[in-house]
Amino acid sequence: MGDQQGEQLVQDLLDSIFRVATELVRGERASLMLRDDENSDFVISKAVGLAEDVRKQVRVRSGEGIAGRVAAERKPMLAVAGTEIATQKGSYKTRSFVSVPIVVNDVARGVLNVADPIEDRDFTTDDLATLEMLAGHIAACLQQQDQEAALKLLADTDQVTWLFNRRHFDRRLEAEADRAKRSEHLLALLMIDVDAFKTINDRHGHRVGDQVLRTVATAIREAVRVYDVPTRYGGDEFGIILPDADTESAARVGRRILEKLAKAQLPEEMARGGERISLSIGVSTYPRPATDVPGLIETADAAMYDAKAAGGGIRVWEHSLAEGPRGAMRSAHSPIEHVPYLADPSRLATRELQRAVPAALLAEWNAVVVGHEGQVLTVALPQPNAAAVEAISDGSGLAIYPVYSNGADLDAARRRLS
Repeated sequence: MGDQQGEQLVQDLLDSIFRVATELVRGERASLMLRDDENSDFVISKAVGLAEDVRKQVRVRSGEGIAGRVAAERKPMLAVAGTEIATQKGSYKTRSFVSVPIVVNDVARGVLNVADPIEDRDFTTDDLATLEMLAGHIAACLQQQDQEAALKLLADTDQVTWLFNRRHFDRRLEAEADRAKRSEHLLALLMIDVDAFKTINDRHGHRVGDQVLRTVATAIREAVRVYDVPTRYGGDEFGIILPDADTESAARVGRRILEKLAKAQLPEEMARGGERISLSIGVSTYPRPATDVPGLIETADAAMYDAKAAGGGIRVWEHSLAEGPRGAMRSAHSPIEHVPYLADPSRLATRELQRAVPAALLAEWNAVVVGHEGQVLTVALPQPNAAAVEAISDGSGLAIYPVYSNGADLDAARRRLS
């Protein structure tokens, strides 16, 4: 069963159980509150007799109010007429209510509440028993959902490094490429190879080889951004998908990986011999210069092998004004003359970005701002021009990362933004 089908089945079951609860234990108000994974508050998942704005606003912490107490103590509560219920906006008296916890593996995951019986009566212990039985069914649904999520994660995880595996990489890369194309943002890919890994395996054995892979994986986890996708691509090769990243952003992640790895504790067998772990890292981006997903992998791989031939480090595959349209590799530390060629700045530039630089400077140097990350501006210029970079940097107070395009594309972008 597919992920979406499984999720929909669980939601359908929860809908059905909640509907049965409201039919069997008839009250003017009913709610199913579930724990929010992000902050552990309880929020209303399903409700009857509550306004939509109330449903969205209510958040209950464990121990607070009736539902919070039921969750914290993991004990049901039955109240008769006149009981006062505290809310975020004060309190109200209920004719009667019943509230039961939903417990999975001894942890409160939710609370099922029904208040103010429709008939002229109080809720009874029979009503309490009915809700407890239905809460048990809801707990079983949530447990099944947890198990399916765990199995999915296990199926997408490499068992040596606990990074995502190739299966997950292939699926996510296609999805992120589609998103990059729709949003007209760059998608970057890092391909990483452990240098001389076969020699390490031959000299120290596969146990040490696995330790090396785990050490590299730890450095990767510590270096990537929260929304990047770090994977073990296969063997001693790793791939990192970086949404909304240009070559400079990707190279910065690569440099952080090398810095983290340089500080990592080595396997004892390698440390005794004064050995070290080194990496070769290749960078490429989509939809420029790579125009499709296979091309993105191929160019990042080619840059990685170029880095390996040069003794390790980082290499970037890109179109360069000086090199022509076929593209060329450069070191991530190359001087200004080798920054990338940007074919169409109008796809990335926005009016908001232009405000980062005085308009007079943009007009004087025929420049267009096409990106902004932290204190670094990406600025398109018609040709290498150190004076322009320095002037724009001084005028904006920000570091400038220059890319190049032809004058006609820059003028078209400026007309569109004016």
